[in-house]
Amino acid sequence: MAKSWTDDGMLVDSITNNLFEALPLLPKRLVKVDAITRKFDMPFSHVQILCMLSAGGMTIGEISRSLGIAKPNITPLLDSLADRNLLERIRSTKDRRIVNIELLPEGVEMARQIKAAIAEQVIEWPDGMDAKRLNNSLACLISMSKLLSETR
Repeated sequence: MAKSWTDDGMLVDSITNNLFEALPLLPKRLVKVDAITRKFDMPFSHVQILCMLSAGGMTIGEISRSLGIAKPNITPLLDSLADRNLLERIRSTKDRRIVNIELLPEGVEMARQIKAAIAEQVIEWPDGMDAKRLNNSLACLISMSKLLSETR
């Protein structure tokens, strides 16, 4: 059964068109992903995992679902981060099949540095960004973050 809002073709088209136009610009204008990956010498998938884990530990399955990457493909990413002493695997005491992933102190610090690098980029946004536009952008980001976290 279709969601009721999907019956509004104009709304769906408008959202689609805006996402289509924004897609190539987001990693270049909002947050310069390539600059972050170069600065920290790690692929974007590693940055994503560190950012997710900074909010608290997750299971491998949760990371897999959040990134849309199959569990077997998550393992080498986690291995690479573990080799850099950024995270650790902790087997559940209740169910040994469940492996929790937690940031180590070095991982917490790396996530803090990534956040600081993003803050530096935000500060460099164009001068034409007045308080009203910034507050509107913030409201949109909060709404999108909430939507994205609900669809995990």
